[in-house]
Amino acid sequence: MMRRKTHRIKNFISIAVIASMLLGLASCKTNLNSHIRVEDEISKLNNVERNIYVSGNEDYEAIANYLQYIATESDFKGSMIAATDDEIIFAAGTGLLDVDGNEATPYTTYEIGSNTKSFTAVCIMSLIEKKKLTMDKTIGELFPEYSSYPSYEKISGITVSDLLHMRSGLADYVNDPVDFIGEEILYEICGPDPANNLVYAEAYRMIEAAFDDELFLERLFTLEPLSEPGVEFVYNNTNYHLLALIVERVSGKAFEDYLNEVVFGPCNMKNTSADSSVEVTASYEYSEELDYLSDPEFQMGAGGIRSNVADMLKFDRTLFGGYILNEKSMDELLTPVDGYACGWQIRDGFVYHCGDVPRFSTSNYIIERDGKRIYIILMANLKGDYRSVIPKNIDMMF
Repeated sequence: MMRRKTHRIKNFISIAVIASMLLGLASCKTNLNSHIRVEDEISKLNNVERNIYVSGNEDYEAIANYLQYIATESDFKGSMIAATDDEIIFAAGTGLLDVDGNEATPYTTYEIGSNTKSFTAVCIMSLIEKKKLTMDKTIGELFPEYSSYPSYEKISGITVSDLLHMRSGLADYVNDPVDFIGEEILYEICGPDPANNLVYAEAYRMIEAAFDDELFLERLFTLEPLSEPGVEFVYNNTNYHLLALIVERVSGKAFEDYLNEVVFGPCNMKNTSADSSVEVTASYEYSEELDYLSDPEFQMGAGGIRSNVADMLKFDRTLFGGYILNEKSMDELLTPVDGYACGWQIRDGFVYHCGDVPRFSTSNYIIERDGKRIYIILMANLKGDYRSVIPKNIDMMF
């Protein structure tokens, strides 16, 4: 369906993490409503300072104190939340203003960037559960109308599994748009000398606005691949935009509609969207050159979702609680190839994903110990050391 604009190597740690996650899935499933009443939980927390809230549970006091220190004494600027399946330990907005000039809160919305990939993978696994798709289905079978294009034979054997695990060998349309689009089309969009006449943000906005799914697929089946499919891991946004198009083609629904049906609706994620229906309310304080919002249609599947830490907690709890996918699908979803599973990275004992866009950086961590999970979700103005430092320190306290 066209949109509106026209090997398996598992290390010991990864196996242990997956097994533990799935054990929690089987043994800790509780009422769904208790997982998604996040607003009610936050309203009952103790407001200790500005927009900083803690549970007061002595079992997690060290974690709450540490996160309060990060929120008040570090250069972190954004929103964060830490929770188990049973309670929220800490929630905050700090150091960053929203578009109305008020300090950020746990309900301030951001672009989540590549954390979108976790949602795209869930949609694919949902279609596999419904027996509408398989992991070994090839893009040649899914898009046979491009069989006359120059690179069709070379890339037609790429499978859904290759795309999910970042092993397609395709060029990256987001990070290398000039190479992906080609100079001739670029000049048509931006003029004959975009490097001299347009600042980066202006040129990129023009590319995003002009770049539709038909052009994406035409270029995909025209360009020489960077490597053969299934050979090596290379992180690549093209894989997940193509997966979103597969969701549309197989489901017969727009990607955002299928997401609403499978994830956003069941998880009660009322402040989350894969289009522009939810506004980004976080401000930006870095560089005018990069001060722009991404086009959700251009980023679709690879990025483009807008959300807040409260809604993201609903997604994490619901997914890892076993309410969206069955156990077999979760096993597939969390099985890594070279450290990358299906929309999730599995390293250092964590299941996680991060996202970067011109304005914001986001991180979503799940730590599992003895059948109990802790979720750490961070949305901020900039990248920073907090990405690795916070989850590792909390891991030692958990």
